[in-house]
Amino acid sequence: ALIYIYLLWQLLIGRSNAYLPAEEYWRAKLPNTEMPKALQDLLQKDTGSMKNFAEASVDNWQILYNIFNYNYLESASPFEKYLVSRANLTIFFLYSDLHPNTKMNLLFTKSTNKATFLSREKADYIPFSSDKLSDILIHFSITTKSKAADAISKTLKQCEAPTIEGENKYCATSLESLVNFNIATLGENIEIYSTPAQEETKKQEYTISEGAHRVGDNAVICHKQRYAYAVFYCHVIHSTDIYLVSLAGADGTRIEAVAVCHMDTSTWSPNHLAFQVLQVEPGPAICHFPGSDTLVWSLPVELRPPSACGMVERELCASVAHPGHV
Repeated sequence: ALIYIYLLWQLLIGRSNAYLPAEEYWRAKLPNTEMPKALQDLLQKDTGSMKNFAEASVDNWQILYNIFNYNYLESASPFEKYLVSRANLTIFFLYSDLHPNTKMNLLFTKSTNKATFLSREKADYIPFSSDKLSDILIHFSITTKSKAADAISKTLKQCEAPTIEGENKYCATSLESLVNFNIATLGENIEIYSTPAQEETKKQEYTISEGAHRVGDNAVICHKQRYAYAVFYCHVIHSTDIYLVSLAGADGTRIEAVAVCHMDTSTWSPNHLAFQVLQVEPGPAICHFPGSDTLVWSLPVELRPPSACGMVERELCASVAHPGHV
């Protein structure tokens, strides 16, 4: 009888290790990294977010701002170029402009995508691939030609799309898989950055005030997707620097935003929106401000070799060689 009790105990222990509560799993794997509020909010019990996720962030600005931040093989369509011209917003900017007194038209918004995480056990059970789309829609009682079905299909295709040279990507379907991918990529000494969500903002001119402080490189950038539950599209691109940028709005608003700077864009599509907007050829370092539902996971900053500074102006190079404020 004792052997059966022991085996049952071992089974229960093994199961608890496999499926620890998400908060406990985080503390066990990343004891020195505080869980961002953006992730804490996604651990709350679902309050209907699974039903309205398809309506989240579907305005033209969000489409341009979110999609073109990571589809580096995509070419800009005439309609997308039209949207950019009408929006009058800074979606991309040159690395050489990352210095005090640079002015940009920006809009910082709070994400309307409230889809929460499933437990890892449930997420592992539900299929996640385009060839299982019908099964996924049936599981969530979603009709085939609905906005929700379209959002799910697009997310799956994005997760399955080819990568550019030097890119590694992964779609995390649970908090645990998100943690595991980042630890496997970066190790356990991780810092996480995001632009604070703004309750009420308007499009306005912002000025880089105190400059940009480099906080990491070769980061993992994770974008929340429009899906029936919380899914993050994470990708790693080498030669990527992360900055915290102090911005002052025309109305007095002050924001410390995260800027992602891709130091080598030579492998991007020649027709990518960034090149269309900036009127440059592939190659130069290009930056952008990701949305509030994007998390940047990074190692602590390491000095960039002085030789890498030749492409930018002298003042900016000095700040990179000697970390501080630009």
